[in-house]
Amino acid sequence: MLEADGSIRIGQLKVYTDTVLGHGSHGTVVYKGSFDGRHVAVKRMLVEFYDVAAHEVGLLQESDDHNNVIRYFCREQTAGFLYIALELCPASLQEIVERPWDYPTLITGDLALPDILRQITAGVRYLHSLKIVHRDLKPQNILVAAPKARRGSSVLRLLISDFGLCKKLEDNQSSFRATTAHAAGTSGWRAPELLVDDESPANPAMWSNNSMDSSEPAVVDPQTNRRATRAIDIFSLGCVFYYVLTRGGHPFDKDGKFMREANIVKGYHNLDELKRLGDYAFEAEDLIRKMLSLDPRSRPDATTVMIHPFFWSPAERLSFLCDVSDHFEFEPRDPPSPALKCLESVGGNVMYPDMDFLKSLPKDFKDSLGKQRKYTGSRMLDLLRALRNKRNHYNDMPEHLKAHIGGLPDGYLQFWTVRFPSLLINCHWVITKLNLMDTERFKRYFTPPE
Repeated sequence: MLEADGSIRIGQLKVYTDTVLGHGSHGTVVYKGSFDGRHVAVKRMLVEFYDVAAHEVGLLQESDDHNNVIRYFCREQTAGFLYIALELCPASLQEIVERPWDYPTLITGDLALPDILRQITAGVRYLHSLKIVHRDLKPQNILVAAPKARRGSSVLRLLISDFGLCKKLEDNQSSFRATTAHAAGTSGWRAPELLVDDESPANPAMWSNNSMDSSEPAVVDPQTNRRATRAIDIFSLGCVFYYVLTRGGHPFDKDGKFMREANIVKGYHNLDELKRLGDYAFEAEDLIRKMLSLDPRSRPDATTVMIHPFFWSPAERLSFLCDVSDHFEFEPRDPPSPALKCLESVGGNVMYPDMDFLKSLPKDFKDSLGKQRKYTGSRMLDLLRALRNKRNHYNDMPEHLKAHIGGLPDGYLQFWTVRFPSLLINCHWVITKLNLMDTERFKRYFTPPE
């Protein structure tokens, strides 16, 4: 029914067919619309694709109870079309990264990049908890909404959208069939296991039917003998992380964007642009490298991504390093316990190339360490003790030294991480390796947010 304002009334929906918001596959068009007095995005699909639309609606209804998943309102049908009403968002992640100046009312300051990535990961984690694999994560399918006014927040909301390719794993599944002839996802953002035929010489044995964690039963495609799991979303998410942190870059563009998929299949990524990030460059590279792992089994799950040190605040990072120091102070030293040997084994990574942390410290800081305690420059235990002791006695330092180092926690932490960029990640590896994550001292660092 045609309304006076030019819109079309379809059941509970008003559709403004003169305002096109976007286009999709199979003749799908997205219009501006209204539902129950609110502006919405209306996705119009050809009725021939009813089964596809019904599948998408079913997943939307199941998953929309989360701040970082697009909200579904209703669906209506006419003789030729099916209409799905969704939350209306002013921009996509791609648009705010590549053209932030086009959204002055949405972006009022610097983008809080770690928070953006935390929200996206939270949305993916929620979908995975429902056994939903998105299969097409990319900047265009992640939408951006204004903060909810009633919550008093100024942080943008990131929403996972476009559920057309989503796949629901049944209760007894951990993976589903995937064929390269009909690989889900978008070129340049798909995981390598979706791109390689089993017969291909580039396909490593890791993608055989025995290659993945088989703790759960899984569906194996008898034609390709391959499986695809939630790990395909983690790979795409890793590409999105790199894209956001480099303001539009792609980790597999080393030879130009037309070589993306060839590089993905070979695992040829280049993360050098992350080095420009400064304070959290090393942590970002460590996390993204794991997310882009060629072997799906080596990628972290969404929960592990969320608790990675990349997302920790400066206060949490500094507190963790001090807790590591406190823990190892009680380890036997003569002879050294296996745990202490594990800690000292990363010293070469942390202190390279001098292999003596004292050589990297300015003279006035070394002098302030005091004569009553001897520090051995080649020992990780002593490096952490120096960091912890000066943090604990920060207020006792001369004012000129405080000014040189910076305040607690940010400045003081940076004083150490600039000199030893891999310190946090290596200490994190040690605690994980020793399986100390559930101990009273460390469990708060390994507990995901609600």
